[in-house]
Amino acid sequence: MRRGEVWTYRPPTQPARERTVLLLSSDGVNESERPWLLGTELLEKDPQDILGVALDSRFWISTLNLTRLYRGWLQERLAEIDHATQEQVDVALRAALDL
Repeated sequence: MRRGEVWTYRPPTQPARERTVLLLSSDGVNESERPWLLGTELLEKDPQDILGVALDSRFWISTLNLTRLYRGWLQERLAEIDHATQEQVDVALRAALDL
């Protein structure tokens, strides 16, 4: 698991709540044995916010919607965003978190 990868996320207590998420935590965290990672859900609509980032022509994220993701519930790696998009996500995260 690496930063910038897109995964399906399926909590077993809410199987109907399967989501598609982007991993945001650092590769150091992702490669560790920590059970929780950081990410955000992919959105099908532009969040109409300066802190939103288009991932491609279909999906967006909002860097204001950060969440913890349990590693064991990440089911399938679907894609990885490109370097330019990762840079846009990083800029939006720095702005959202005042880093």
